[in-house]
Amino acid sequence: MRLTSFRRDGTRIHAGIATEHGIIDVHEGMALVNDERPATPASLSDIIRGTNETVHLGAVSVIQEVIEQLQSGSDISYWFGGVEMLMRRNDVQLLAPLADIPYWRRCALHLPSYEALFRRSGEAMPMHWYEHIPIWAGYAPQLWGDRAVLPFPDTTQCDVECEVVWVIGRDVRDCDAEEGLDAILGLCLMATVVDATRATEDVLHGQWSRPSGVVMGPVLTCVDELVEFMLPDGRFRVDVRLLVNDVQVAHINLRDVHYTMGSAVAHACDGQSVEAASVFSSGVVMSLSLAGGAWLVPGDTVEIDAGPLGALRWTMEG
Repeated sequence: MRLTSFRRDGTRIHAGIATEHGIIDVHEGMALVNDERPATPASLSDIIRGTNETVHLGAVSVIQEVIEQLQSGSDISYWFGGVEMLMRRNDVQLLAPLADIPYWRRCALHLPSYEALFRRSGEAMPMHWYEHIPIWAGYAPQLWGDRAVLPFPDTTQCDVECEVVWVIGRDVRDCDAEEGLDAILGLCLMATVVDATRATEDVLHGQWSRPSGVVMGPVLTCVDELVEFMLPDGRFRVDVRLLVNDVQVAHINLRDVHYTMGSAVAHACDGQSVEAASVFSSGVVMSLSLAGGAWLVPGDTVEIDAGPLGALRWTMEG
């Protein structure tokens, strides 16, 4: 499955399933698997946690199967009892897949990116970064979704840091890297728009780069959709490209990262529980500054294209 959060009419956030035919509204679709749908929509986070005994990942999977059996054409809405359950992609506003997360665990998955940040200021990266994956808290006042328009920060050195996100599908505690990988529900993309000068300073002082904007999406691609891209060591053979105004400026293959996502989960749950719907991000895997690219300017369109994970695209406000 490919899961998302979205808005259509009004401001309420709905969980959805992204298919080749459009976006399935999970809340409306519950009428297909139960006598009646719940009074209010459940968030994707609550669905993953299993907070509601009726609206859970198993029910969501059934909704997708039923809709796909009933759907006879592409990009047309299916109506059931006068309620629209399947919408065209262009008729909804995609949000960050987990739009309601207060914070997430940010890691340093690709150490060469951070070595370069330290070298930029004449410093050496601490040795303990090579022994255990560094993990710290990531936070953003607002998460933007695919095709958003982001306000341009007050800087002449506007950089974009590309990351990969993974979401835990069940509670886990005191596991090894293999079990940590097995606990991952799905992956998506993230980009952090930063002032490059402040970002380097923050890393040197052990802080997370203070973001001017954080974009996440386009959808959460479940691991069962990525089996053919998974390597025996727990890495993913996925090429990730950074494009500005449709011109590629950087790329990396996720098979080349230093730490695995499973090892990050294992380190985070050593002696404590990591709950279902917890979010991890890789930290910087590539950026404009690391690639020697030009800084962003107002009006630029930026895209991170990661093949099976989709393409996350946004525009900097002009």
